This record gives sequence, structure tokens and C-alpha cells, in this order.
Amino acid sequence: MLIPIHQQAERFFLLRYGSSWVPGYLAERGFDRSAQNRWRIGYAPGDWRALTNHLRSLGFGDSVIESSGLARRTSRGMLIDFFRDRAMFPIKDHNGTTIAFIGRALDGEPRYLNSPKTPIYRKRQTLFGLHALTPDTVPVITEGPLDSIAVTLAGGEGLTGLALCGTALTADQVRVLTRSLDLSRVVLAFDGDQAGRAAAARSYPLFKGVCAAEAVTLPVGRDPAGIFTEDGPTALATILTEQTHPLADLVVDAAIDPWQRSLEYAEGRVGALHSAGTAIAAMAPHDVARQIARVAAHLGFDHATVTEAVTDCVTSRLASGDFPASIAFGATTTRPKGRNPNERSLRGPTP
Repeated sequence: MLIPIHQQAERFFLLRYGSSWVPGYLAERGFDRSAQNRWRIGYAPGDWRALTNHLRSLGFGDSVIESSGLARRTSRGMLIDFFRDRAMFPIKDHNGTTIAFIGRALDGEPRYLNSPKTPIYRKRQTLFGLHALTPDTVPVITEGPLDSIAVTLAGGEGLTGLALCGTALTADQVRVLTRSLDLSRVVLAFDGDQAGRAAAARSYPLFKGVCAAEAVTLPVGRDPAGIFTEDGPTALATILTEQTHPLADLVVDAAIDPWQRSLEYAEGRVGALHSAGTAIAAMAPHDVARQIARVAAHLGFDHATVTEAVTDCVTSRLASGDFPASIAFGATTTRPKGRNPNERSLRGPTP
């Protein structure tokens, strides 16, 4: 019954869409009616029990309505709508079946509200936009649904935007991706602030040994949807195709960042070298050579010194039994299979 009730809820939200604030708001953000229809965006009325009463009229019992996550019990035992006065984005599985929703408020907090956990939906195992993936597109993971829609529209047939349904990317979500397509490359386009960069860096282990992971570093305070709205889809497409770099760059930069203010001193440079060496020691072999070169250039050490520091960290990890994979120190960087150098490239969602 959970699939049919979500189908009815989607129809309910779509029927109330045209008379709401949602079409005008999205049009102002650069998402035309065609895009709005393509993602079947709807509207949840501000009434306390509009959807609940509608579902009851269709014959759904209160226990099913509550277990679907579309309504919740108050402290007095009343069943009320979970989403109220929100733009509604259907979350679909890889088959295109609606299993949950993300609701965005025009004002107020939380700005984004996800369906609660149900027997058919777990946010840590789901990505918004998954059903739109094709074998010929590169998945671009973003923080919010409008970001993912902006990426797909700007990227044409080459990019498919996906959005987190929670506050961080998870191993389960990566496994879902690998089951959905032959994953050879993925791009992360998180918000251009410190928290967004840190969230992207933390995701590196999830892709190690899985595929080539890249990142696009957006300007501070910007996100894909904002760039789409303010600068246009061409500007966003340019960033996504021409301003990407290996995700490993963010990992090493994050390791060095705490030492930035003391890099003018020998002790600070040595500390940054050890921190970067520890990060590189845990990386996939194909990322090592590039990162050694970057650290050497940034900290002013020669390659041999940086390589020795990484080797010492590898030895230390081996001695402690904390080393999951071998690292090869080569003279050149080898691209993983399927990666084209000419192609493009946590926190919860932001608008």
C-alpha cells in the first residue's frame, strides 16, 4: 500500500501546484515550466490535514497514512500532514517509482524537509534524481534538489545531477550508484564554503577503489542552483566541465589547511608535511604521484622528502595494522579505466 499512497500523494501535490507560490518562485530561479513538469514538482497546502483527509477519502486507513510518513501524530493523537506549505519534489527509485518527498519551504526552517524513514525509503540509501541516470551520463552529486536539477539542465545529455537526501554522502548511496550503472567517474559539486569542501573531502574513502572521483570547487557562498539562476546555465556548464580536479586534491588541502598560518616557520611546514603524508598514505595508488607533487610545490620540499614522509606514514600504518590497501609510488599518474581527461566534472541541502 505504500507505493499507491505515494502515487496518490504525488497527484494531490501536482493538482495544487498551479495555484500556489511554487511556479512563480521556480520561474524566478530560472526553472521554466517545462523543467517543473519534468521533475513533477508539486505543492503541499498549508492546511493541517489537507492531504490526510484526501487520502482518507480514497480509502486509505490511518495506520497506512501514518506509516507512509505523509502524516504524523500530534501529542494529542491527531493525525496531521507531515508537509505543509512546501514545494514538493518527488524522490523516485531507479525504476522511477515515487517512494518519498523532499519539501522546500519558501521561508522558515527547516528549509528542506525529507520524508521520514519508512519501509520503502531510507534517506541514507537514496539519491534524488537517481531514476534519471543513463549509461552515457556522468553523475554529479550535489547537496539539494534544485542544485541537482540545475546540473542536469545545464549539462545537457552529458551530466545528471543527483542530490543527497540526508546530511552526508554514505557508503550505501555509493553502492546504489554502482548498482544503477557501470560507474567509472563521479563528480561532487557541493556548496562553495568550508563546510561544503570538508564534506566533499570526507567522501573520498567512499569512492576509493570504486571509480575516479572528481570535485568542482565553487566560489565561496555559491551553489549550483544559485549559479544557474544568477549567471545562467552556460556558466554552470562551463564550471562543471572545465573547472574540475581530482577529489584527492581536496583531501590533501584539508590536511594542510590547519597549518596555513604557520607555514612561514620550519615547524609549521614539517607539521603540514606530516599531515599531508598521512592523508596521501591512505589514498588509492593512482592519486599518489599527483599529490606528492602538489605537496612538494606548496610546502617547498623536494619530491624525495615528501615521498619519504608518505613512506614513513605507510610504514606506521602497516605496523599498527591500519592499512587497507597498497600504495604504489610511481613517476607518473595513471588514470583509472573509463576516465576521460577532456570530460568535466556535508551538510544538508541549501537553496
